[in-house]
Parts: sequence; C-alpha cells; structure tokens
Amino acid sequence: MANNIVTFGLKNVHYAKAKLENGKWTYETPKELKGAQEFSSDIIGGSTPVYADDQVVATLNQNAGRTISLKVTEVSNEFKVDILGYKKLENGNFVEVNNAPVVTFALALEFQGDVKARRVWFFLCTATPISESTKSNTDSVEANSVTINISARPIEASGGYFISHQIAQKGDSNYDTFFASVPELPTIDGE
Repeated sequence: MANNIVTFGLKNVHYAKAKLENGKWTYETPKELKGAQEFSSDIIGGSTPVYADDQVVATLNQNAGRTISLKVTEVSNEFKVDILGYKKLENGNFVEVNNAPVVTFALALEFQGDVKARRVWFFLCTATPISESTKSNTDSVEANSVTINISARPIEASGGYFISHQIAQKGDSNYDTFFASVPELPTIDGE
C-alpha cells in the first residue's frame, strides 16, 4: 500500500488515565476529548556533534520524549476533573485545585492523509494547568480556544526499548479498535 504524501486534519482525540501498579502502567477506558483544532509536537532533546581531529567523529542523539501543544475549542469539565485536578462541588460549581496531584494519562489522536489515515497513542503524558482568555464581541464573533500543554515521556516496552508513542495506519489489524480499547504497549521483536 502506498504511503501518504501529505497529512491534514485532526480528530478523534481521546485520553485514558494511567496508573502505576506493581511497576507496570495500566490504563482506564479511553474517553473522547471533543473540539480539537490544532496539534503540534517537538522532541525533547536533540543531537550534539562530537569533534576530534578537526572533524565530526560522532553524533550524540537524545530523545527524552515530546512536548505537545493541543488546541481545543473548550476543555471539557470531565477532562478538567480527570486530568487537571479540578473538583466538582455539590452546587455544581468547579474549582481548580492548585495543589492537586499530577495525573499521568495516555493521549490519542487521528490525522488524515491523502492515502490513509493515521492514529497515534502517546503513552505517558502529563498536562500543565491551562490558561484561558476571552474577549468582547465586536462587529464579528470570534470563537475562543484553549491550549493544553502536555509532556509525553518515554515508557519502557518489551526488549528494553523506550518509546513515546505508537502509530496505527488504516489497514493495520488494530486500526478499528485503536481508540475503543485500553492502550497497550507494543511487543517489539529483538534484532
């Protein structure tokens, strides 16, 4: 099957709370996060050339995960409670708890492509508190958006490999159930 030449679009954002039990990460059933507008990720790390004898003799690479920026139309109250540590009061109000424990979760999303769609799970994510803003209506109305800043760190998979995310493409055996089931670490065959 041919590969994509271009990718576009963003939809099917999901998250699943993670818990470390007996040295192993487990995940709750994924929940959808509606209103995705924009996604970007950058590597944490980079490469450093090593010089000797007036030339580059080696390159040291470091990949400590990714920083993710996810822009949504609105952050759901469910995500605020599950991931950001908000509490719902008896009267229905929500409060941001500044000293709430950091919650680890998996994040999933889907890109479209000119040939086939691609779905991704990032396994060990944490989110920073969100910033919100709004402005007065003028002669036109502009929708607000909220950016969620996320760190996705590596997790150890089989064979001693450290991974940050897994990609399924349309046609893969797990593509149709990729968001519906609990995220599972892949089994990586040794070389």
